[in-house]
Amino acid sequence: MDVMLKKIFPMIRERKEVLTEIESKEELSILFNSWSKVQRETFLDFCTGIKGLKLLRDGFFKEIMNPEIHKERLNDFLSSMLGQKVKVLKALPTDSVRIADESS
Repeated sequence: MDVMLKKIFPMIRERKEVLTEIESKEELSILFNSWSKVQRETFLDFCTGIKGLKLLRDGFFKEIMNPEIHKERLNDFLSSMLGQKVKVLKALPTDSVRIADESS
């Protein structure tokens, strides 16, 4: 693990620490070992800071940036990405039939 990352986020643990904790609890060990090798590696990469959540994937992004609930988040995100002030006025429905019906 990168030493700088550990200094900034001291809660990130080494792979060996995570595996030791998993192995110390039978229930965790059974669950962990029931996963595929790829799933186990992904989990360990997440726990050790090698990889993070993919927040721009559809499910996460829709919840975090939902303009009907958190309009200011989407405003700030789009403003940062575009380099100019953006204000969300209204969210278009995602259902194409509804878009046609509502003449958006």
